[in-house]
Amino acid sequence: MKKSVLMCAALAAAMSFGAGVANAGCVTKGAVATSSSADSAKWYAFETMVQSVSWGLWPGFLATGNVEGYKVVNKRYNCRPDGGMVTCHGRATFCKR
Repeated sequence: MKKSVLMCAALAAAMSFGAGVANAGCVTKGAVATSSSADSAKWYAFETMVQSVSWGLWPGFLATGNVEGYKVVNKRYNCRPDGGMVTCHGRATFCKR
C-alpha cells in the first residue's frame, strides 16, 4: 500500500512539473465579483485577477487599464443576475512578455 501511494505521488509530481514547462511564464487566475452591472462586475473581477498575479501591477492597471509586461489571453466571464445585482465569475491567463 505504501509503495503504491509513493508511486502515485511521484507520478503526480512528474505530471505537474511537465505541465509547468509547457506553460512557462503563464499563470491562469480566476475571480468572482458582484456589482450593479455586468460591465462593472467584470471590471472588478479582472482587477482582482490582476492583484492576484502581482500587487505591483495594480497601480498601473488602475491608471491605464493595461497589465504592463503581460499579455492577457483567454479572458472569459460567466455573469448572472443576483438579487438586483450581477455576479460575474471571471478567468484569464497572464503570460509574461
